[in-house]
Amino acid sequence: MSNNKYNGETLIVSEFIHSPIPENSMIFFNHYGRYYYAMKRLGISSEDFVLDASCGNGYGSYALAHNCHYVYGVDINKDYLDMAKDHFKKDNLQFITYEDLYDDIVYADKIVCIESLEHVPKEEMEEFIRKLFSKLVEGGSAFVTVPLGNNEASEYNKFHLNEPSIDVAYELFSKYFEKINIEVDSFVNSFGYECKYAFLILKDKK
Repeated sequence: MSNNKYNGETLIVSEFIHSPIPENSMIFFNHYGRYYYAMKRLGISSEDFVLDASCGNGYGSYALAHNCHYVYGVDINKDYLDMAKDHFKKDNLQFITYEDLYDDIVYADKIVCIESLEHVPKEEMEEFIRKLFSKLVEGGSAFVTVPLGNNEASEYNKFHLNEPSIDVAYELFSKYFEKINIEVDSFVNSFGYECKYAFLILKDKK
C-alpha cells in the first residue's frame, strides 16, 4: 500500500491514522461506526433515497451509497464537496450544496445528519431543521447525532456554535415526527475529550 493511503474502495479520510495509533483508530471507528449504526437503525435499503447532511469530505455518503438507491451528500463547505467529488465517485452518489438542495426538486426517504447541528448558530437551528426536513417525505425517518451540552457554544471547539441539551434536542424534532427515540453514549471526540452524544432515531414524519 503506497504512501500509507487507502486505495480502491476502502475509506479515505481527510487525515491519515497516525501516531498515537490507538486514539486515532478510535476516532476513525467512531466516525464510520455512526454511519453503520444509522443504516442499521433506519433500515436503509436498496430502494431508499437518502440525504447525508452534512457530508463533509464524503466518506459517509460513499458508504451509504453501497446500501441504498441514491445518495445526496450535502454540505455548506465547497472545498469539502470538491474533495468528496474527487475521492468518491459512484453512479448513485451526488454531492451538492445546501443551496442547491433547497432550490432543486429533491426529496428523500431517509435523512442521516451526523454531528451537523452543533455547527449551526442557536438562533438559526430551528430554521435549519425546518428547511432540511421539508425535503423528507411524509412517513420518512431520520438519524441524527449531536454532542450534548448546555445550549451554548463549546468551551474548546470553536466550530461547535451550539451544543444542545437533551430536552432541547427532543423539542427541536417533536413537531416533525410521531416517534422519537433518544439514546445517549460517550465517545472520545477529535480533540481527545470524552463527551456525551445523543443518537436520535426519528420515525414517521408528520
